[in-house]
Amino acid sequence: MMPTVCADATHLPFRKHVFDSIVSLETLEHIRDQRAFLNNIKDGLKKGGKLILSTPNKMYTSPFLPKPLNPFHIREFYLSSLLNFLRTHSFRVDYVYGGRRVRKLELLRRILGSLLKFFLSKVSLKPYLLDDFYCSIYNSILIRLWKHSERQHLIDPDPSLFVHYEEVKCHSNMALYQYFLVCAHS
Repeated sequence: MMPTVCADATHLPFRKHVFDSIVSLETLEHIRDQRAFLNNIKDGLKKGGKLILSTPNKMYTSPFLPKPLNPFHIREFYLSSLLNFLRTHSFRVDYVYGGRRVRKLELLRRILGSLLKFFLSKVSLKPYLLDDFYCSIYNSILIRLWKHSERQHLIDPDPSLFVHYEEVKCHSNMALYQYFLVCAHS
């Protein structure tokens, strides 16, 4: 059995160039010094080693806001800024996948909801207090639009991981995915 190591992601206690691949799922957005984190990954990978990294899509989680809505996130990325960030650390992107496709109506609701929460936070109101009210209004609109369809419930305002990947090309519209999965090599 392999030993478990608990360490700071920006100061990993491993020798350089020992790993064939490193997997980082939903980690990058939580780290204050993201440059040190990627440098550490780069140092840990053998030449040509693979990095598999997932991170939330800022267009879905905190669109157009200066600071992430999730209080545990330090910095979130749009696809272009994520790819540029990886390239500045000498990673070459092989594939980009989108995880959990969302409908345009849901994306619009997320954008409007995040802007509303942002403005409410500026007037010292707790945005979560209005979640139920906001969802009930949105649900009543959906019920009117689709009277005969099965009643649909909104997803939780905070995105969660789903084990569902659909391959997309880099030039595709990635705004309709909750998170990105990037496969790159050093």
